[in-house]
Amino acid sequence: MTFEFVKTHTFTPEDLDVVLGTFSMEPEDDCIWFRITQDNPDPWPWSYGIVGWRTSFGYELGSTKCYSNIYGEVTKLSSGLQPLERTGVLTFEPRSFNLSWVKKGNPWTLTFEAQSGSLVSGPPALGIRATLGVFDDLADSRVTYAIKDGFATIKLT
Repeated sequence: MTFEFVKTHTFTPEDLDVVLGTFSMEPEDDCIWFRITQDNPDPWPWSYGIVGWRTSFGYELGSTKCYSNIYGEVTKLSSGLQPLERTGVLTFEPRSFNLSWVKKGNPWTLTFEAQSGSLVSGPPALGIRATLGVFDDLADSRVTYAIKDGFATIKLT
């Protein structure tokens, strides 16, 4: 997958919580990666903002600090669980000290991109995806297996 353009936004002192746009996740996805690129040349006094993805159930993947960078900065949102809803809005909340710099006449423009996916932390659960078909094929053979603590031991006879 590739990053999907979400929005380019120039912040004003009134931008306390900016809704960047709607974003949908695929059925098995549990993570959203953000790439935020600062469109102002360095050096600037900017720090971080808080990115999130909000559904009717709240911030199901949590929220996190995200720093702006002229080369692009990637961060991820994940709670380790799949969200209950698949469509929500991407949000960015600049910190008050960033808005103070904006109020003093320093424009701050960021480009937001996102992509969803699935975090992989080890082998798939037994009986899920490929493992289900593999063990199902052994039903009429002389090969037996035992499952203990989530691991399968194959016994060749």
